[in-house]
Amino acid sequence: MEKSKRQLVIRLYILIFSILAFLEAVFRLSIMGSLKLENFFRIFLFMNAYALILVFLIRLLPRKIVRYFSFILILCIVFFYFTQDLYYRVLSGFFSFSVIGDAHAGFAFLGKVFTNITWVHILYLVPVAIAVIYFRKYKSPYMPKQFLSYVSSKDLIFSILLTVSVFFVSVYTIPKTNSIITDSPYAYSSYDLYVENPSAFQTINKFGVLTYLQRDIVTTFNENDDIESIDEMISSYLDDRVEHQDNAYTGYFEGKNLILIMAESFDTYAIDPSLTPNIYEMQEHSWNFTQYYSPLYFRNTADTEFMSQTGLYAHKSVNLTMETFRENKFPNTLPGIFNDKGYGSYSFHNYTDYFYPRSEFHPNTLGYDEYYGAVALGMLEEQTGVVIHHDWQSDLDLANKTMDILKDKQEPFFTYMLTVSGHLPYNDNHPIGEKNINLIRQIFIDEGREMPIDDILYYHAANYELDLAVGALIDRLEEENMADDTVIMLYGDHYAYGLNQDDISDYDDTKDMDHLLSIQRVPMMIYHPDLVKEDKDEVFASIDIMPTIANLFNLDINYRQVFGKDIFSNQMRSVLFSNGSILTEDFLYNLEKDEITLFNDDYSLEEANLIINEYIYRIKINQWILEVDYFNEEDLEE
Repeated sequence: MEKSKRQLVIRLYILIFSILAFLEAVFRLSIMGSLKLENFFRIFLFMNAYALILVFLIRLLPRKIVRYFSFILILCIVFFYFTQDLYYRVLSGFFSFSVIGDAHAGFAFLGKVFTNITWVHILYLVPVAIAVIYFRKYKSPYMPKQFLSYVSSKDLIFSILLTVSVFFVSVYTIPKTNSIITDSPYAYSSYDLYVENPSAFQTINKFGVLTYLQRDIVTTFNENDDIESIDEMISSYLDDRVEHQDNAYTGYFEGKNLILIMAESFDTYAIDPSLTPNIYEMQEHSWNFTQYYSPLYFRNTADTEFMSQTGLYAHKSVNLTMETFRENKFPNTLPGIFNDKGYGSYSFHNYTDYFYPRSEFHPNTLGYDEYYGAVALGMLEEQTGVVIHHDWQSDLDLANKTMDILKDKQEPFFTYMLTVSGHLPYNDNHPIGEKNINLIRQIFIDEGREMPIDDILYYHAANYELDLAVGALIDRLEEENMADDTVIMLYGDHYAYGLNQDDISDYDDTKDMDHLLSIQRVPMMIYHPDLVKEDKDEVFASIDIMPTIANLFNLDINYRQVFGKDIFSNQMRSVLFSNGSILTEDFLYNLEKDEITLFNDDYSLEEANLIINEYIYRIKINQWILEVDYFNEEDLEE
């Protein structure tokens, strides 16, 4: 009996370990394209630890449910690997445990998910088949009552000691020093990266998918106990930051109105003299930023909006930054700093609060004087329940409704418009795309151009509505004699991830697809009728929008309290991508390839590594600022 029991326990351990190892291998082949062995030892140890933990838990269960629980557990693990795989293919990142509560929003991306399923994903069914065969063989009626459960305290203690020992060996043999950087407070070791989990891709690459889940759960529920110490570290970091200096662009547009347009999925290849004639003409009187990036962060549009409005990074370990921290104090928001200058501030959006609570966040947290969503504008009713097919609204209608309100407002004003016509899916289920598709097809036919695939045609059809909106906006400004006093800033919230990346690569030859970070470069332009077209190549990111606007309009902000930079200043310009990769004018750090490419011969790898590690600490400070509500005046006084 004891021998048979040991054999069954060992077989269960081998089964679970083999399934975990197989899933890890399939995941790496699917996402990383290879089975690199550089982190094999560490991942092997963690796989052993997790297999032992699962066996330990299973052995605590009653005989009647052990098979069912074990099978469901394996299904959950397989599902986690599978969904992380698909999530990465759709959004170029990995989801956090914290966003599971908002999973219903993912129904809007179902079509995109299905198009990303490949033959590799069939392999995820192999562990399920093995588990079915195994648990059919060992049916509970044929197991003696004590066949898996612990029969003595010695047996239990041995299992605990073995499991804990393997896990501790896995953790405490992780290197605790940085071999490249030594004399710096930002010298992060592999152990520091394990503990703090700054990058999902990095954690998965070094320690495995289940370790990422483990660290994600721990960091999500980890509470800050020593608030006073955290406040001191935040203050010390902010005080040491370089102060902003006035430059040639300070006050360039002082006193003028600003209309800031964040356009849904507005990408580089959307701009075309025939397909978007108004935006193309707009570029002739714009500063065009050729190195502008809207990195795809954890909650896509909402996070780009949060960063561009506050100059702070979104929090990676909460469901939604704008909702979780809506009671926080933010002293440097775009509407707030314009309000302080005597402007009226107004926000417009042609969709509901189904995805994000803008009707609360915009006026109450950011400080807009008035917010007009699709409900207030009479375009839609507020939605309830799970919505699969969304009725995306017209950007042209949004522009006209915006001007109907603005023409009666006192100047100067700051207006933010968030468009939605360009949202996925790019097919005949898109109401705006379907409205314009015949026109787009006819343009390709009339000009004798090669007809792209339907997805791209519908993408152009959706963005044609944005072009109509821009044209109407400029015309209405001229009619109301506002054009000379109004600046328009137009940028994409993120790249069009609703299209296949290979299709984008084939269609758009302006992006360097040797590294997938380039795909996140999107249009950004600042328009005024008196401007002469000028291409500017400063590295520019969405988090830099607020401080850059503050400088251009000579608005009062504390530049040390924001993590974006005025891109016309002499400070280092950079882009931090959601996976931890970094682009500056001196180097590119591609975290997924673990490569640093230097653009400046006078720049060293050690200097680049110092910047990379400083960014890890910067994000930590940023998260603390949000978590402890650092800028709350009462807390600061205390």
